[in-house]
Amino acid sequence: MNKEYIALLGKLSKDNRKTIKKMQHYLETCYLNEVVFEDMMCDLAGMALECQERGESFDDSIGTNYKDFCRSLAKNAKKQTFPERFFDVLKWMLYFDGIIIPLLYVCYAIFGFTEPHIEGVTITAFAGQLLMYFSVSTFLIVGWFLVKRFTYYSPTLVLSIYMAAVILVFLLTDFIGDYFFASLTVSVNLIIWAIVIAAFLLICYLARRLIAISNVYSRKK
Repeated sequence: MNKEYIALLGKLSKDNRKTIKKMQHYLETCYLNEVVFEDMMCDLAGMALECQERGESFDDSIGTNYKDFCRSLAKNAKKQTFPERFFDVLKWMLYFDGIIIPLLYVCYAIFGFTEPHIEGVTITAFAGQLLMYFSVSTFLIVGWFLVKRFTYYSPTLVLSIYMAAVILVFLLTDFIGDYFFASLTVSVNLIIWAIVIAAFLLICYLARRLIAISNVYSRKK
């Protein structure tokens, strides 16, 4: 979120801030264009601040159901294109997958494991183990984006299916790793890993932002 939105949130009362946050989380499930979404949240926060300064209730001004109000706003708003959503999902995958190697490095350094092991800034781990970690992390991210689409309608069922699927992926990849890659190890330099992940994250951010801006501009044009 941009600085304007953060500044507006800081001026809101606790109740209004809570309402705005609920609206933000709900609108995130509508997959709006990033630029449109940021402008919309700034407008909503500004509306809440105006109501607050007039001594009026923001909840009353948007109606009894904030979800209905958000749906009416999102109905005709510019949505994310496939490339925007792709780079958004890829960004979170890189975040989660990117911390696996540093976490393993810390664990091996603290607990003093001999195999896999660390030498300087290089970590050596079993390929099957890494396959399991990366597969589960990737599934967590992709699955969560799918869950966000449905949790407002049947949260218990959807979350149950999601958690069951995560456990299944864990068991499956753990079996595949032990069966096919039991003795194979992989060495990764921590510094090179961090540089590569940071570079890909920057590419994802710039690509997603440029695509979002160009989509909004093309509509206005």
